[in-house]
Amino acid sequence: MRIGNSKLFGDRIALWGILFALPGLGYILLFQLYPILFSVYISLHDYDLLSEPVFVGFKHFAALPRDHAFVNSLWVTIAYVFYTVVPVLLMSFVMAWALTQVSKSRGLFRTLLFIPSVMPIVSVALVWKLMFNFNGPMNDVAGLVLDNPVPWLNSSTYAPIALVVMSWWHAASYYMIIFLAGFLAIPKDFYEAAEIDGARGWQVLRYITLPAMKPTIALAVVLATVNGLKTFAFQQIVTNGGPADSTQILTLLIYKTSFSYLDMGRASAYSVVLFGGILAISLVQLWFLRDRNA
Repeated sequence: MRIGNSKLFGDRIALWGILFALPGLGYILLFQLYPILFSVYISLHDYDLLSEPVFVGFKHFAALPRDHAFVNSLWVTIAYVFYTVVPVLLMSFVMAWALTQVSKSRGLFRTLLFIPSVMPIVSVALVWKLMFNFNGPMNDVAGLVLDNPVPWLNSSTYAPIALVVMSWWHAASYYMIIFLAGFLAIPKDFYEAAEIDGARGWQVLRYITLPAMKPTIALAVVLATVNGLKTFAFQQIVTNGGPADSTQILTLLIYKTSFSYLDMGRASAYSVVLFGGILAISLVQLWFLRDRNA
């Protein structure tokens, strides 16, 4: 009888677990899996939202190498991700390390430094747009070393730089928190043992800190890359892809192709390629950064 009651109790626990998981599962199926599958379906059709989809097979994918807008946006996206992710992760790592050296008021400094990441990105983009205006504060600073104002948002040379700087400011503190958690998780015994063995500076970083931080670094690299590839607000609000498409990343091209030109089939093909690229890059990064001793 006791065994039967235990089995019944276990079945009830399992049932409640399934019931609690259903809302999350429903959200994933409805708002993540379904859009992916529908995008793949539409990418194989000509569709303008006004008429029935017409099956065209892989026409949109075959045209991608000859699609100037796509190729340009692809290179713009790659450049943006590289010049954003690498400096942001380095800055975040240094900021997190600096916080570990602070014994008093660490919580206060952590909160102050984290503020940029929790601010609404639309508000942040609008403020930075004003700052990079021709008569804005950034030109006041540039005027200290340059004779003429810099056309930050009206030049295909300077606009990408402005967007990268905005991203540094907005994203660095987010990854700082991730790195800080990794630093604080390293046992102090490791450093004490290294000090006894005579390890200093670079040796401690190379043989103690970096190996212990490997899972944290892997997480930060993947998150930063994926978020960089998915970015949209800065480019759409500040430059709208201009000037001369110099800041038109793939997400913005997808948006314009869908809702400005109503070419849903081509936009879905772009989306499928972007999704596949994000998935492939994430898997490759995790493979390279995985714990080889596991």
